[in-house]
Amino acid sequence: MSYGLSPDSEYSLLQLLLYIFSFVAIILIFFYIASERPAEKKKKDEED
Repeated sequence: MSYGLSPDSEYSLLQLLLYIFSFVAIILIFFYIASERPAEKKKKDEED
């Protein structure tokens, strides 16, 4: 991964990509949980 960048800027670029990836992962997990919740409520309503 050497595009003529200094090791310092290469590390900060890698760190930025990690931050973006973890941010996207957290959003996906949030939406997954949010979409699961209503389904569980419907199942409980059917049981009652």
